[in-house]
Amino acid sequence: YMFHGGTNFAYWSGADFKDQYKPVTTSYDYDAPLSEAGDPTEKLFAIRTVISKFQPLPVGPMPPATPKYAYGSVALRKVSACPEACAAPAWHGPAAPRLSLSLQYANLLDVLDVLCPSGPIQSRFPLTFEAIKQAHGFVVYRTQLPRDVLDPATLGAPPHSVCDRGYVMLQQEYRGTLERDGQTTLRVTGRAGDTLDVLLENMGRISFGANVSDFKGLLGNLSLDSSPLSNWLIYPLAIDTAIQQGWPHAALLKSSSGGRAGPAFYTGTFETPGITWDTFVQFPGWSKVRWCVARKGGEGGGAQLSPVSIFQGQLWINGFNLGRYWPRRGPQQTLFVPGSVLHVGRPNNITVLELEGAPPAPFLLFLDRPLFNKTLSRSTAATE
Repeated sequence: YMFHGGTNFAYWSGADFKDQYKPVTTSYDYDAPLSEAGDPTEKLFAIRTVISKFQPLPVGPMPPATPKYAYGSVALRKVSACPEACAAPAWHGPAAPRLSLSLQYANLLDVLDVLCPSGPIQSRFPLTFEAIKQAHGFVVYRTQLPRDVLDPATLGAPPHSVCDRGYVMLQQEYRGTLERDGQTTLRVTGRAGDTLDVLLENMGRISFGANVSDFKGLLGNLSLDSSPLSNWLIYPLAIDTAIQQGWPHAALLKSSSGGRAGPAFYTGTFETPGITWDTFVQFPGWSKVRWCVARKGGEGGGAQLSPVSIFQGQLWINGFNLGRYWPRRGPQQTLFVPGSVLHVGRPNNITVLELEGAPPAPFLLFLDRPLFNKTLSRSTAATE
């Protein structure tokens, strides 16, 4: 079907709809005759062999594969915003030189002034991405609890109204995730006036079929024990613009008092050994899963044991959005990094937006080959 699929960089993966919403992976390698990196494959040579039986092949040699490089691993740590207090994380990999690396960390909610410089939109009820002219990416919906909730209450959304994933924070503490065609309720407690934030992720628009009118955001109002919440502040986030303008590497971030759970940015820098070859970045240890009791279809829906796939988000290098990583959901385990986005002789800036919580010792591993086709079974996931 594809001669060359390539990569769905940034937010351009799109989605299918086959009985339910199915976001497409960042890689569109598709086992095509030309690989994601544009290299000829065994399939291409087999096709040429078949064609040669019926007509002459083009004169001249086949273009070779581009060189790849395994730059090694970069250990990421949460450190102080002050450079003097930043210990240099370890660099591993004998094939690569020792790299200088620094890391900064910021909770997403701490930097809304940077990510949404125009300020929030006020609305009695939630507005869709389309209504606020946000084509891709992320939007924060913020309101307050209208009353004390001393006993756990149900924070819920109408079926299919969270498009496509909502990361829920109460008083900046991550409480869980609401998902289109998945979990639609959470149990929460709090005090009147506590701040409720929902980071909504657009995971890609349905690209064909009867469901292409694929609106994004909160399509219906959230409720607390069936009482609708109102008076929302809506923050359309311009994350890519901020990163392309040098944030957060050009800024000293305040230390975060929160834990690792919930949406947060991790940043690091590395230098290449005088080359800018294509590479593939893996997220070792970012594919764990936890199991929880989820309720589908609102208050009357049945409860079931469901996997919550932690560790997923977006990755930028030098301001270029490489796309979404989600190793637990798979099958894609690496993101393609074109050599053209790398620098020689100056630091390469890594920015990671992790949406649910990084592992205790997060790091990235740069490989000279892609890793596809890994999906953990239910029995395997339950033992992790």
